[in-house]
Amino acid sequence: MKSLVVLIIAAGTAFALFLLVSQPRTEHEIVDGLGNNNSLQVVFENATNLTNNEQDSVYGQVAAWNSSVYVIWQDSVSGTNYDIFIKKSSDNGTLFGSLLNLSNNPGFSEHPQLSAHGSNVYAAWADNTQGNRELLFARSVNNGVSFENARNLSNDISDSHNQEMAAFGDNVYVAWVAQDEQENTNILFRASTDGGATFNRTISISSQANLGSFPKVAAYGDDVYMAWNVIGDRMNDGLYFTKSSDKGSTFGNVTKLDDSSGESQVTAYYDTVYLVSGGLDSEKVNGLFFLKSNNGGETFANPVMIDGAGKFVNPTNVEVTSDNHDVAYVASQVFSQGNEEILLLPISGGNATGVLNVSNNEKFSVCPSIAMAGDNIYVVWEDLTPGNHEILYAKGSKM
Repeated sequence: MKSLVVLIIAAGTAFALFLLVSQPRTEHEIVDGLGNNNSLQVVFENATNLTNNEQDSVYGQVAAWNSSVYVIWQDSVSGTNYDIFIKKSSDNGTLFGSLLNLSNNPGFSEHPQLSAHGSNVYAAWADNTQGNRELLFARSVNNGVSFENARNLSNDISDSHNQEMAAFGDNVYVAWVAQDEQENTNILFRASTDGGATFNRTISISSQANLGSFPKVAAYGDDVYMAWNVIGDRMNDGLYFTKSSDKGSTFGNVTKLDDSSGESQVTAYYDTVYLVSGGLDSEKVNGLFFLKSNNGGETFANPVMIDGAGKFVNPTNVEVTSDNHDVAYVASQVFSQGNEEILLLPISGGNATGVLNVSNNEKFSVCPSIAMAGDNIYVVWEDLTPGNHEILYAKGSKM
């Protein structure tokens, strides 16, 4: 029997509470407790190897809806080719079922994205079967039991990649970077208002982009929020934002929020919008760049830099989720105590309330993804500890 660690921050004091449990679980290192007037408790179970094979499994993503949890990744099926695989849990992430190969083609399929709402599950990825990278999309209308054949959403001669996706109700939104043969680069966008059955025309959001840009998209109600970075262009480097109030039919003016040019993420809860930005291999930062809007992205409060008392410096591959007007959870890859680890940073009222090491493994842990449903928080990441690249998964609970 092993112990379970609970991160508790209340009234400016942080302490660890260890509980004995009947299942083997891992003690997660509490890196830091910063103190806040709000009380937050996060409990994580032992990490599970979802792929557990001799092939390289990389770039895992997670989505959740009620008791259903879905994990998608790309897998080196033949050593040189990658396909897109997905697994599903129907019991709040306790047990996962069998594999489904969503791409299953001769091309290189990469960087899958995943969203779920109700009984619908949506997957998108880049694929070069036709010679250039195209944006492919597949949906399930039966809680991930089966998926329809993949469809090409970009369908042009441009190189389409760095895709991102969000869903709310019957609305599905996909954004990506496209570069043509003349090296013109654009942030492109398509919306569906019928659960992914059909998509509206492609919209060009901005030509203020380059190959280092990562468009991000979030949705709540009829509102759609987009953010992206530009790096390597002295005159235009920075973090950009725009929103739609009509389900992605039209977008407002593009706003440059800051000169920060690291990879960003955005999430929304009613009219509360959280936008975070970390670093890149070529862009070192002192901490997490954090912005919040309380009016649906019309304006943002002054940005703050959060470093978790020096434990959350230069976060990369940042991910953010929230189901609260005041609390957000950020998962990121951070160099900690001589190793790359997956750290969880709860943020309340614009302040870090602690830093929790979710991976706490011997070898590099990279590329996290985070999702929430009810009181559960789900994190997946790519990990070298098993001896090859595997997708690890940990389930947390808000207490």
